[in-house]
Amino acid sequence: MSSKECILTDEKEIIPAEEMFEYSCQRALVEYVGSVEGEREDFVEHAYRVRDLVKKYTGDDLPSEAVSLSLLHDVADRLFNKKSMKYNNDWARVSAKVLYDLFDNDNTTSHDQLNYTGCLLADVAKIEQSAAHHRRLMAKIAEEESNEDCREIYPLVAERHMGKVSPEQWAIAQPLLDLDHMRLEMDKINIEAFIIKCAEIMDNLQHPSSKRESAILQDVLEAESFYAPILEAMGYEAFAAELRSVAKIRRLIGQGKEDLVKNAKETQDRVLQVGMEKIADKIFGVNDGTISYAILKDKGSGEYSTHMGEFAADTEYGNMVAGNWRIKTVGSLADKLKGGDGIMDIVGMMVISRDRETTTCDFAHFIADRLKEFRPVCARSKNRPVYIQGTKEYVDAVEQNLRELGVGSDEYLVKIDTDEKCEQRGYSIYEVSKVTFAVDIDDVEIPVEIQFITKDERRRARTEEVSHLVYKYLQSLGFSEDNLGKETTRQRVERMKIVSLAKEVLGALHKRRYDMINSKITGKLGINPKSLSNEDKFIESLIELCPDKLTT
Repeated sequence: MSSKECILTDEKEIIPAEEMFEYSCQRALVEYVGSVEGEREDFVEHAYRVRDLVKKYTGDDLPSEAVSLSLLHDVADRLFNKKSMKYNNDWARVSAKVLYDLFDNDNTTSHDQLNYTGCLLADVAKIEQSAAHHRRLMAKIAEEESNEDCREIYPLVAERHMGKVSPEQWAIAQPLLDLDHMRLEMDKINIEAFIIKCAEIMDNLQHPSSKRESAILQDVLEAESFYAPILEAMGYEAFAAELRSVAKIRRLIGQGKEDLVKNAKETQDRVLQVGMEKIADKIFGVNDGTISYAILKDKGSGEYSTHMGEFAADTEYGNMVAGNWRIKTVGSLADKLKGGDGIMDIVGMMVISRDRETTTCDFAHFIADRLKEFRPVCARSKNRPVYIQGTKEYVDAVEQNLRELGVGSDEYLVKIDTDEKCEQRGYSIYEVSKVTFAVDIDDVEIPVEIQFITKDERRRARTEEVSHLVYKYLQSLGFSEDNLGKETTRQRVERMKIVSLAKEVLGALHKRRYDMINSKITGKLGINPKSLSNEDKFIESLIELCPDKLTT
């Protein structure tokens, strides 16, 4: 029976199978929390918040069964963590009974759903172990290779530290990346389980339940170095941005800088009151631009915790421009305020064009026709508001378009990727033209940055050589753009191997999302064959704790 089929109840009322499965998960959740003592006070509320986050940030991408199973992520966790200092055997036995009853209900659960349930719940536990292993491994590397500060915080990051975490330690503990570990671990699980775990860690950061400060710091590190990078690679950019935002906020709170978070929220609120629709119309000089949002609205509040989506607008010279927009998250704004620098991109937009000819034309027309309507502002480390970088061929094409529209070379900066530099690096740099300026709407001045790129460059920036993740990964391993000319042959070979690995990992993660979506479209509950060993462990735990039920 597929999830699209219906079930006939005793009252002869036909209820869709997916609704019955949701009801079964809800009933299991209530049965568990009603049978144990000492659980976190908001156990049920936390479960529903996690489910709502999954729906909010992934829309209709996941099978309904996965969304329903997110309610039981902690119930399954108690089954697997029966030896943990945090939990106990009584909780594990109740969890086993509740989950067995869910499996044993032939009237509401199909065979496919049973297999899917076992794999997903086991995978959630597996991912938690993988993230913790990654955190401890990265902490060990930092301890061995970094300065005294990193060695000092090792117990906070890798062990069960029970003392206070100082403001300085909240600032020191910075994440490292290990893309190879991410690839190997994600290959063994169903991607839906990873998404559930991301929602759980986000809610734990927003509503911490642990009294142990180092536990919250460890969640921050896992969010920054494991969960958010994988979400970003899969294309869940709003989800990744919000996870990073709550991690930054938690860091600032730990440093006693709640005032920065408050100021950042007030800054964001002023922009939200103006509205992205009005901002986009003002920027492009139209009254009928189209704005869409990447995430679902919060019920009742009308608010978005992350503000991101797509836009399209006609231009005065007859071409339509389209692309992505985002309003900087509260955590990112607060982090920038901490540095004391001005924020040049509270609103960021990316005009994505089909080819180089179109993008260079769109950019030149914006600079010639629209920029004069606003107050140009130079970005940090730049002495011009207009900046162009790329190969000589690309920069020449942009400059030609600017000259034809009367824009002089003294109005912009260029960075040309020379043939020598490109050969040293092994690939060309990110080709982009951008401009920073301030827009005044309803007496609110809003700093804006717009980038103009091609679809090919957008793809490279997501999953290939010039992605931010690859840049950060290379940095964490000691490779930098400034040292390209000093590299030995061995170092260059090693760096290019890392780049190749990163491309492979990011491409595979991006594909996993669309494989999951395609599986849902076909109406089949796709199971990763490599996760079946996780399901076996799940069944073994049920047998161990419910031998009387499973042997009858």
